[in-house]
Amino acid sequence: MRYYILITGASTGIGESACKAFHKAGYKVIAGVRKEEDALRLISGIESGIHPVIMDVTRDDMMLTARHHTEKIIGSGALVAIVNNAGIVVHGATLYIPVEEWQRQFDVNVMGVVRTTQLFFPLLVQRSKEEAPHPRRIINIGSISGLFASPFMAPYCASKYALEAISDSLRRELYMHDVQVVLIEAGNIQTPIWQKAMAEPSYFGPEYSGIQEFKNKVIASNLKKGLPLAIMDSVLLNVVRNKKVRVRYLVRAQKWKFRLIQLLPTKWVDKIMRNKLQEKSGIRPF
Repeated sequence: MRYYILITGASTGIGESACKAFHKAGYKVIAGVRKEEDALRLISGIESGIHPVIMDVTRDDMMLTARHHTEKIIGSGALVAIVNNAGIVVHGATLYIPVEEWQRQFDVNVMGVVRTTQLFFPLLVQRSKEEAPHPRRIINIGSISGLFASPFMAPYCASKYALEAISDSLRRELYMHDVQVVLIEAGNIQTPIWQKAMAEPSYFGPEYSGIQEFKNKVIASNLKKGLPLAIMDSVLLNVVRNKKVRVRYLVRAQKWKFRLIQLLPTKWVDKIMRNKLQEKSGIRPF
């Protein structure tokens, strides 16, 4: 039996690395990419096993075409996991980020997950008589930003908070299908998503003039200290293959520090962050 994994956002970063890791582990991969050149680069040097499919998770027509294409690729095989990985970062000051940018953030990170899950779920639960048992999983790539809302990251954080709720509701709705929903809460991972974010417009008013340089330094530091993609590959492989899985996986260095911050009173955390902004970027109250 040929087992297939569907991964959205497979052009770069976590998605691209996961495609290669699953292929190496013996799975067939449906790799959702947005451009033909990404498809060609992804399969360069690989004889078979990774099947790029053009997917824009914000477009119903394109995703429906991708679904039909995926059915043909799978044939008599079996789809055993959907990895909702596609995502973007919109950042800036909440007061100045245009509403259409908020909509773009949610259309990719939230509605893209819903759109993909609804369209491909029938393939996930479709079973053949000859099929050997294999766990069925929906894996949502979340973020610690869904647990802790940093300043100037409101759209991205809100989208990842939404993914926490969607994952919980969906997990509790799918018991009769024997499909587990797993949320991976990723911390600093060495992935191009933040480099792409730095190249995107950022939205600030005059009162935030000192924040730009500080923001870029924080992103650069996070990239430098980020965990290697191989760690995410290992987590994803275990979540797909293991018979028993947790509902959430926090993937970051020094988890205890993050857990400690979550336990602190909100006023304490706010004061720490306010002092940091004053020290590093010169932001002062009016």
